[in-house]
Amino acid sequence: MAYMVRHANLFDLLSISASRGKQRVLRLNPPYSLVQPEALLTNLLRSQLPIRSRWDYVYVYRDGGRIVGWLQARSRWQRPDEWTITLLAAPDKAPRYVWERLLEEVIQAAGEQGVIRLFVKLPDDEPQLHTFRSLGFTLYTNEEIWGNLFFGPSSVEKEDDPLRKVLRSRQGRDAWNLMQLYSAVTLPVVQRAEMLTSRQWQVSHIARPLGLAQGLLEKSYVWQDESGRNDGLGGFVRLLTGASGHWITLMNRSDPGNRQVVPAALDHVLWKAVRLGHKPVYCGIREYQSEVGTLLEERGFHLLSKQALLVKYLAEPIKEKQPALAPFLVQTGELVGTK
Repeated sequence: MAYMVRHANLFDLLSISASRGKQRVLRLNPPYSLVQPEALLTNLLRSQLPIRSRWDYVYVYRDGGRIVGWLQARSRWQRPDEWTITLLAAPDKAPRYVWERLLEEVIQAAGEQGVIRLFVKLPDDEPQLHTFRSLGFTLYTNEEIWGNLFFGPSSVEKEDDPLRKVLRSRQGRDAWNLMQLYSAVTLPVVQRAEMLTSRQWQVSHIARPLGLAQGLLEKSYVWQDESGRNDGLGGFVRLLTGASGHWITLMNRSDPGNRQVVPAALDHVLWKAVRLGHKPVYCGIREYQSEVGTLLEERGFHLLSKQALLVKYLAEPIKEKQPALAPFLVQTGELVGTK
């Protein structure tokens, strides 16, 4: 059987566009696939843009003259050395080797381009989960996706709630403290997998090439540590709004002083969401944040799905000692360099 797995070209994209109705397409990149879904052809065309910094990559599996499956990967925010697999597509009855060869190709291509980690989010009941595990992807945490699909104008904020007053808008100077908050509340195994830096907590806007996609609106808030143990942050909440919905991200220290602020923080971003458009609202909760599920349920949310978050390590940067010249004073009074 003659087959080929390679990076897609423009002719491949035309074939994909013509046959996508017969394919099973897995969009694997929440929250963006939920709040800002993009037209498939537009998304694929972006991978062909002749720009200096590429962040979309599409690989196809051709069997003879037809495309049997394809895969899309994308650079992670502020991390060109990390990719996320965002889309997989193949016929429902495609043999397992189609998925395996597509994944093998993107693993090899990523390694050749200096990528050190590959990420993917899969529903925990997805049959292809076993394929990822067999190729070296490992589970580093689970995530529940909660949603209020009929969110309307009924949400009100208690303006007289004293806990609401501790919230303030996030600023650029909060990046370091947000990194410290993340380190304090996140399991070590998750930190080792994600390897976030304070740069990724900076307030910034995601650039969209040539206006091919509408931007996302972000509103985020923090509060100081209410436990009084340090001068850092006690919590963080973010509302991300796209064309098709809102996404809430929440992070807080586990002591009672900071946990009591969480309901007020949730009510505030829900109040903001209503005023930005009556769209579905989603929230992702990782397994070490399970207590937030009760608060969401009280506000009309329902559990929609459970995700397995996987990572594959392609390389791990290590620090190696390098010789350096160090001056020292000799009897002649001259500076001499030595290793």
